Amino acid sequence: MYWVPRHNIIFGKVILHTGWYPDFQPRLFRRGFASFDPARVVHELPVFEGGAGHLQSPLIHFNYESVSEFLAKQMRYADLDVQRLREEGVRPRFWAPVLQPLRQFRWRFFGLQGYRDGGHGLLLSVLMTYYDFQVYWRLRKAVQAQGDTARG
Repeated sequence: MYWVPRHNIIFGKVILHTGWYPDFQPRLFRRGFASFDPARVVHELPVFEGGAGHLQSPLIHFNYESVSEFLAKQMRYADLDVQRLREEGVRPRFWAPVLQPLRQFRWRFFGLQGYRDGGHGLLLSVLMTYYDFQVYWRLRKAVQAQGDTARG
């Protein structure tokens, strides 16, 4: 099995930071030596028997053409993440919808050097911050709807 790096082209630009590169994906594996983790509904990861290598040449992945396309897909992922977190018994603290997104921005823009992707890095950092806000806001609402009291 080999892990292959991807060059993600987002909004017409190759993104080399902000957490979108090298974006290694499992590819080139022998049939019958891998299975998929049934717990992962999206972005499935195969479980392999044997060793793994890493290729150097990236695949080109035309990811998102527009902000509206990006947001639509991320909101579908947010629903799946809320479902997964609920199944794991996560009950967000009162301030999680604010603090988690701020951590996300700091991590993407500064920690993963999103600033090096210029305006695209800033936009992607903000969009992923909004994604985290949606996940934790929806999770908090789901917990409240079931009568749970969020830890705090």
